[in-house]
Amino acid sequence: GIRSVKQGYSEVGVTRIADPATIRRAYEGDDTARSYLSARFSNELNLLLHDRQVARVKRVLRAVPMGRVLEIAPGPGRVTREIEYAGTLVCLEYNWAMIREGRAACAGNSSPRFGKACWLRGDAFALPFMQCFDVIYSFRFLRHFEDDDRQRLYSEIRRVLRPGGWLVFDAVNMRVSLPLRQAHPEQYHIYDRLYRDESELQAELEAAGFELVEAEPVQRWYSAQCRAQVLLGPRSRWLCRLAIRTLERLRRGPALEWIVTCRRG
Repeated sequence: GIRSVKQGYSEVGVTRIADPATIRRAYEGDDTARSYLSARFSNELNLLLHDRQVARVKRVLRAVPMGRVLEIAPGPGRVTREIEYAGTLVCLEYNWAMIREGRAACAGNSSPRFGKACWLRGDAFALPFMQCFDVIYSFRFLRHFEDDDRQRLYSEIRRVLRPGGWLVFDAVNMRVSLPLRQAHPEQYHIYDRLYRDESELQAELEAAGFELVEAEPVQRWYSAQCRAQVLLGPRSRWLCRLAIRTLERLRRGPALEWIVTCRRG
């Protein structure tokens, strides 16, 4: 239906998917699963974000080298296919096509020194586990749900995380993202929760029983990085990558997104 950006900032009427059942359908099907990675890795900006997400998960996993780890909504295993872990690693995905793609990719990339990820079909709103995980991570998932549904997800995640357990996910910066959505609403079909700043994100997490440890900014010079992608990408992917990652190291501009690390209280 017609929804608008809420939480006290400027409202922009756009048609966006926000209910769980419709979001599931948006990601189902063999064609969607097969093309997911090529779409995500089609430009250097997305690759930068991906690399930073993988690096963050690896840093957190080093704190619990033999623990139990869960990825929620992994899709075709974009992140987990790059994770080598000596403990237990479980991927919970709703769509069978994504499971088939992810299971094959993770099995093919696994090292003999580490166990393979266990793929299960399940619903994140009713996690089929007791309290047993040390780390949970999930990208491009929590952000797609409105407040009530997001609180349900936080509650389920907290239920299956051990005390002091880690949660890693992504959040979108309203300051950078909202103008893009106002200019091109047709490009944003699925709802994203936008946060005014880190303090708003922190308040939400504390209300859900989590302590914010770090909100790592990513894509710090987004406008300039987009220009580099448009101008340099078609000519030289190497030069485009160099420009985008050099801009990222300047670390001064407002981030498009944060990689959020928090702990269960």
